[in-house]
Amino acid sequence: ICTEKASVIANRISNCLYLRSIEAKYNDKKAMAKCSTLDYVRFRVRLFAPRKNEDEGTIVEVQKRRGDTISFLRDCRAILNAAEGDGVDDAPSEAVPIHIDFGMAIAGDQTMQEESEEDILAEAIQSAVELVGREELDLNVMAFESLVALVDPLKTMPDIALNACKTIVANDSKDKSASEIRGAIAALLRNGALNEDDKCNAIISDFNETLRNLSLCLLSKIFVNLLDKECLETAIQDNSEWFLDTLIPSLVDAVKSAKDRPHDALYASDCLSNLLRASKDLLKRADEENALSALEEAKAFGSTHHKSLANATEKGITMLESYS
Repeated sequence: ICTEKASVIANRISNCLYLRSIEAKYNDKKAMAKCSTLDYVRFRVRLFAPRKNEDEGTIVEVQKRRGDTISFLRDCRAILNAAEGDGVDDAPSEAVPIHIDFGMAIAGDQTMQEESEEDILAEAIQSAVELVGREELDLNVMAFESLVALVDPLKTMPDIALNACKTIVANDSKDKSASEIRGAIAALLRNGALNEDDKCNAIISDFNETLRNLSLCLLSKIFVNLLDKECLETAIQDNSEWFLDTLIPSLVDAVKSAKDRPHDALYASDCLSNLLRASKDLLKRADEENALSALEEAKAFGSTHHKSLANATEKGITMLESYS
């Protein structure tokens, strides 16, 4: 890019990353940004000066490190367009599971047409639980990606998605599968890993970060679906101890991590906003956990680094300010 100074190009790229809610860690000495998107694509953006015998200008390199290529290309194109001054498409990439969608796979199989929705749901959840229990972290990720798809009415049948949401958060002593899923979510939010021993190297830590974010994404989709169908208040009442003592403190802690893990804070803020709308008891519990200050700090960080995070905090802040 020959027409602008490197500082101008860097500001354009930084603004693009903010508008598309891409997490970025900057290294000014190397003129580099390490980036992570909501759908777990990771890449680096670097600026280079041309060689002495070449024309003046700035070279922009966007290098993929991991993740879905199509999603990467969307972000890469947006970044390069922004660097050239062509404006920014500020729509962030949507997190889309890349593995098995149990609900769609089973529902779409003509040989399974006679199977009841209850059986389909039970099989899907049981399959996910079995994968969560495996030692292989990539299978754990597959399990949570499948659950995220299962509770999404746009990716599986709406009735199955709604029943999946109810099942996962319900306090049913007879349903051990749902209890195991909630236990896995609690472990990820509390410890950052399904097993406390799984923190020994960078590769394992990377898997655990993905699992923690998927667990928050799962909860966010569950609460949105239940609130939309006016079922969330009942679900909270039926399992109030888990919501009050386990979930609210963990969500507030996730919001507090906004500077280090803005994608986690985004989903946690979404969760809090929907839960506080549905329950005064949870509103009181969140206030006791100093959720207001956590959300305000997350909003302040998001307003300069992560647009979606800044937007997600607003409803929770409004409700907590009214309560206080």
